[in-house]
Amino acid sequence: MAEGPDDTVFEDCQFLTGSPQRFAVLAQLRERPARPTDLCDTVDATRTTIQRILAGCSERQWVVKRDGEYRLTVTGQRVLDQYTALMSEVERARAVGPLAVHLGSMAADLPAELLDPGCLTTSSEQNPLAAIDRFTDWLHEVDGDVRAISPIVTSVFNDVAVDLLETGTHIEFIIDHGVLERSASDFSDALERGVEHENIDTYVHDTPLDIGLALDRSRVCLAAYDDRNNVRAIAESDVKAVYNWAETVFDRYRARSQPLESVLSVQENKQ
Repeated sequence: MAEGPDDTVFEDCQFLTGSPQRFAVLAQLRERPARPTDLCDTVDATRTTIQRILAGCSERQWVVKRDGEYRLTVTGQRVLDQYTALMSEVERARAVGPLAVHLGSMAADLPAELLDPGCLTTSSEQNPLAAIDRFTDWLHEVDGDVRAISPIVTSVFNDVAVDLLETGTHIEFIIDHGVLERSASDFSDALERGVEHENIDTYVHDTPLDIGLALDRSRVCLAAYDDRNNVRAIAESDVKAVYNWAETVFDRYRARSQPLESVLSVQENKQ
């Protein structure tokens, strides 16, 4: 078993994270050296608390007192920088959690750009349809041909497909056997269109799908679904590296899929 940090390191971490005022004191000292009275003007804490924080930081050699003023040491600066980075990452994790928790195996090589909260739309109790609505809007805004993977079938997506096909958009579409079964029972017109329309090529993946992915000429939209196949979050990007990743993912899934016509033909022969 690998050895972790000793107890004193954990104690130092607990000291720093024990109150927001400790971080605030270090952050103020990063700006400029200060006396305790100066810190009382900028940090929401009593003079006694400020003195205790400075004593604790001095004990850990994060700050040093010179000419009556406290200033960060080089190690204190590094501790503060790393703690600031950690807080940023925790903030990102909180924002991106609704996407991350439903990614499954897709998370292994996910580009960091798709974990940017700024590219995310998430559903919530207050707005449970936020993600699906934005995904639908994204599809209505496509530029060029479309490649898509979907673990669900809905009338909303079928209607969008009709609109795209009417504009001459070519669609490559990957579904799984569950989607095929539901399409046959509930959306027979859409299934027939998937077979007969010249501008759509539909493939059936050999195992159940757990993510949604769409690409047009230059954009990517990744959709994460919960256990009830509700879209919980989507991430959008037009970064070239993300687009290249999405193309690779799509090609990998298509390589494990069979044309819809072939799957239907096999099913008919078994009946």
